[in-house]
Amino acid sequence: MTDDEMLEEETVRPFVVPINDEFAAQAAAALRHYRELVENAFSDGWEPAAGSPFVADTACNEAVADPVGSARGSLYAMLLDIAGLSWSTALDHVRALEHDITRKPPPVWSPLVSARAVLESCLFLQYLIEPSISCGLRLARCAGLWRKDVQHSTQAARVFGAEQEAEAADLDAYVTQALADANVSERSNAQGRITGYEVDGEVSSLDYKITDRAKAALPSWVPMPYAILSGAAHGRPWMTGSTRRGADETDGALVGEAATVMTALMVVMASLEMCLAAWQGFFGADLNETFTELEEHRSQAFMYLLGLAHAADD
Repeated sequence: MTDDEMLEEETVRPFVVPINDEFAAQAAAALRHYRELVENAFSDGWEPAAGSPFVADTACNEAVADPVGSARGSLYAMLLDIAGLSWSTALDHVRALEHDITRKPPPVWSPLVSARAVLESCLFLQYLIEPSISCGLRLARCAGLWRKDVQHSTQAARVFGAEQEAEAADLDAYVTQALADANVSERSNAQGRITGYEVDGEVSSLDYKITDRAKAALPSWVPMPYAILSGAAHGRPWMTGSTRRGADETDGALVGEAATVMTALMVVMASLEMCLAAWQGFFGADLNETFTELEEHRSQAFMYLLGLAHAADD
């Protein structure tokens, strides 16, 4: 999934406005309120709408005769569980970012690393519950991600020893059988290596290219700074060295910049909005009022924070 594009030939614009206390406090508060608006979107009682992808998928799986129908129902239940896990993981990283922004000394690159973690969890969720795809493609995507996860588990087990390798082998066999029971067909390359899965004529690869997925799925109002997020997460000097400019004034210490926090907030807010749109479409919920609140809060917060950042530069 993480086909990181380390665009070292790109010119990185120096972040020259240091974080001040007021900016940090207001940025954290803005992010916290945004998260709470998103979390509260489903606080009232609601039911999946008739004709929604979720209802249609359920009917599609129930129409398949057993034992294949039951096996697909189990696979679909796991898909929903993974989507919920991805959502909870994203929110956990958002809460961590809220606290990180206000720490002393101010953060340097950690906000971008947290933002990247939020983005990846949200993309995982959106990929699985994307409202516009068929039930067959949804199951094929789930199968591919499950197989990829097993491959990662197998690789990790080699580090820990024979017992873990045996457990990984058992999991591999279980997944292979579970997918066969659901009539999910493997697709392989010329070397016999599994490249994806097919369900009812719908084909999906084992994984997705994260940069392409982000460009297609994120709201149009946010730029796609994945190269910057990757540069920060991997500690690439072309990225991290930018905060050493002006080091004579800081005894060589890295300086946390307001622009880094602003970038992190934009990525996180866009990621949460992307997820909320996916949930809305998948269940057929009416969240238009929430989206209006989010847009108003985001616009006001960004304008106010930009003012505070400029004040720090005076």
